[in-house]
Amino acid sequence: MAPLPEDGIRLHSRSILAALLAALLLALGCVDAYGLLTLRRALVREFHHEEIGVSVTDGLALTVTFVNQPPADAPCDTLTAFALRVASFVSRTYPGFDTLQVVNVAFAYRGPDDTGRPTSSHLPFRFSRAALRSGELAAESAGAEALCALDLPEPRTDEGRDTTTSVPP
Repeated sequence: MAPLPEDGIRLHSRSILAALLAALLLALGCVDAYGLLTLRRALVREFHHEEIGVSVTDGLALTVTFVNQPPADAPCDTLTAFALRVASFVSRTYPGFDTLQVVNVAFAYRGPDDTGRPTSSHLPFRFSRAALRSGELAAESAGAEALCALDLPEPRTDEGRDTTTSVPP
C-alpha cells in the first residue's frame, strides 16, 4: 500500500476524529435515554399509573407528564401536593438530577374516545433543583398552587346555564 500524502493523512485523521466524536455523542444520548427509561419505570411503580411521559429539554429541564391522573377536576392544592411528591421522587431517583435546573410536573387529559395526543389543562408545576435538594419547598409550593388557581378556566354563563370551558376527561 502506497503511503498517503500529507493532505490524505490529515483528511483520514479528521474522519477518524469525527467518527469517534459521533460515537461518543451517540453513547451519551443512549445513557440519557436509558436514565429516562429507568426513571419512567420507577415512576410507574411508585405512582401505579401507566400513562406517564418523561422528557428532558436542553439537558436542564426534566418534565414528567401524567395523562388522566389525577382527575381533571382535582383542586389546585391536591394537584400541587401530587406534583411535589413527583418532583421529590425524581430528585431521589433520576441519576442525572444534579445536571438539571428544574423539574416540571404536568397533567394532561385524554377523553375515552380520543386517540390523539392528550391536552394539558394547566401550566406545568415547576420546582427548582436547589429547592428540591434543600427541602425548602414551602415558597415554591405556595407559588405553584397560586399559579394553578390563576390558570383555572373562568366559568361562563349563557342564559343561566353554566358553560364552563374545560377539557373532557
